[in-house]
Amino acid sequence: MFEPHGKHLIAGNWVSNDATFNSSPASGKSFAYAIGRVSDVDKAVKSAEDAFWSYGYSSRAERAAFLNTIADEIDARAEAITQIGSSETGLPEMRLNGERGRTIGQLRLFATHILQDDYLDIRFDAALPDRQPLPRPELKMVQRPIGPVAVFGASNFPLAFSTAGGDTAAALAAGCPVVVKGHSAHPGTGEIIAEAILAAIKKCNIHPGVFSLIQGGDRKVGSALVEHCLIFVQQGLNLFHFLVS
Repeated sequence: MFEPHGKHLIAGNWVSNDATFNSSPASGKSFAYAIGRVSDVDKAVKSAEDAFWSYGYSSRAERAAFLNTIADEIDARAEAITQIGSSETGLPEMRLNGERGRTIGQLRLFATHILQDDYLDIRFDAALPDRQPLPRPELKMVQRPIGPVAVFGASNFPLAFSTAGGDTAAALAAGCPVVVKGHSAHPGTGEIIAEAILAAIKKCNIHPGVFSLIQGGDRKVGSALVEHCLIFVQQGLNLFHFLVS
């Protein structure tokens, strides 16, 4: 049985603080979780920015291996994830098992997708020195990751749209580090998924700032995350910007 320790994961370290909130599971035991602080957000985002300068320029093969390793680590915790997820949300085991499969499938799908280069939308337009009324220089365009991404856990999808859901998978595939603000309806589920991601970070020798999970308990946490000057995008927005030369 999985017993949460109730800490935030910030740049590879499990972090606690004196202020806590108690979970309200649909069944089973309640656990105490550290309340997120603005200082936690700042540390996580700055670590994500630091990670971006290596992870954002990693190869597609390296990122694909990382995504597949996260999927492997989630799969290895299958029974424990279903147990804590069902306890917290009241969702039946069959639903949790299906959603876990969807989460793993999303990670592997993005891993396969980025090994192809068509998503980069690489374009080259030769110079037109004789164009009238003005000549046109040579143009080259490619999509590059934009920087740290904020993702918010969803109350109704504790796996597929939360800690390692589609938004996190897309960001990591693109080369963007992720800071997740966990949902207080299923903090234990978020924690065990964060454990899986941390295990993958260590196995793949990735900068630990590439992923952080900050639990909720205070609305100031979400506000601080989206307003942070180093957070360029949130879920649902474009994870790339165009480089033109």
